[in-house]
Amino acid sequence: MEFHLYQPRAGHPDWRCLDAEAAEIARRVLPGLAAPRGGVREWLRRVHSYATAAHHFVANRRLLQAGREDLWPLYFIWTLLRTCNFRCPYCDDHRGQRYPDLPKAGTLSTADGVQLLRILRTGTPSVYFSGGEPTLRKDLPQLTRVARDLDYFPIIVNTNACVIDRLLERGEWRTWLADTDIVIVSLDALHLPTLQRMWAYAHPERVLRNLLLLHRLAGPMRFKLMVNTVIQPDAVEHARDVLDFANDLGIWFCPVPLNTGPTVHRALAADRAFLDLGTLILQRKAEGYPISGSPRMLRRLLRSEPLACCNTLKPHVDYDGHLFWPCKASVNVAPARIDVLQFEDVESLYGYAVKQIDPAGFHGPGERQCGGNCNWAQNYATDAYVYGLQHPLSLVGEIAEFLQSRGHGPPP
Repeated sequence: MEFHLYQPRAGHPDWRCLDAEAAEIARRVLPGLAAPRGGVREWLRRVHSYATAAHHFVANRRLLQAGREDLWPLYFIWTLLRTCNFRCPYCDDHRGQRYPDLPKAGTLSTADGVQLLRILRTGTPSVYFSGGEPTLRKDLPQLTRVARDLDYFPIIVNTNACVIDRLLERGEWRTWLADTDIVIVSLDALHLPTLQRMWAYAHPERVLRNLLLLHRLAGPMRFKLMVNTVIQPDAVEHARDVLDFANDLGIWFCPVPLNTGPTVHRALAADRAFLDLGTLILQRKAEGYPISGSPRMLRRLLRSEPLACCNTLKPHVDYDGHLFWPCKASVNVAPARIDVLQFEDVESLYGYAVKQIDPAGFHGPGERQCGGNCNWAQNYATDAYVYGLQHPLSLVGEIAEFLQSRGHGPPP
């Protein structure tokens, strides 16, 4: 493998060996994978999703002008399960509790998961499967197939990727990549001893090999591959390694400054290395490298600027089918937990929810506000959308980028 930006260092893997392994796995599994759907039916899926998004844009402009913040969602985030085979020190349920330590009872069955997807499709064009680790659910291929048939687009899965190679060998997983539009791999470093400690996982090289496997499959399977990198104090150089590596391979890069609970980590704002990395990320974006988010959004995210947070645009649904309203990470006011399966559609769900807690003006430090200062990329995405409702032309590029089903290489 040839690198230009990325410089392998001591403790980094043998990339030639890992790439050879990835190539062999790709050669073995690709013939057995279902081909991604094309033609009129696939075109209609995307048109249906775009139509939902366009209708909601008009409706949300009217709601915002009326002073309301119960906006129709861009997508919903579904925590499929709490089980995870990693123990990342920074990862929690947005309420300070670590997923592996939480009870698992109440996880939705496949049938209830299908019904949840049907209900939420009445009010959102896209679904984001999260966890825990979503690939530990055996029915994930069934759920992504249902999502595709319901005309969700894009269908997004965020994974640690550690078992992807084994799953793709199984017949019941042959449709999964064909039905998934965006695969996001969580990756915060390339230094193997650091990853072993961070993940409490003995073989991080398997994740890196599987990332190379997904990189090889992204073209023929027509999905967009991203890495999600949490930038941590005293570990900024590791995030820089991932940035350079992703830029060399043409993998989309999504930076996430570390939060502690719902608050950005204070040490980052004073970290010169972090500020320099932020400048570099913006520079790379301007140069045409595949980095998620508009320059405005990235600048605000990396500088922890105040944001217009609107969580109804990206509602969190928990493993048991309950919606956190209006914000899962709320500190000062406990969020309402509402059973989505008790409603026929999103309109009735949101109509009930707003009577429990009015989201208008909910973001902020006040006693009756959320009390959070979240610095997640998803929150800045809502900020960008709210800004776009007031300045529609600003959204054109962001929407086009978000809806791209595939990545591209680094600029020439």
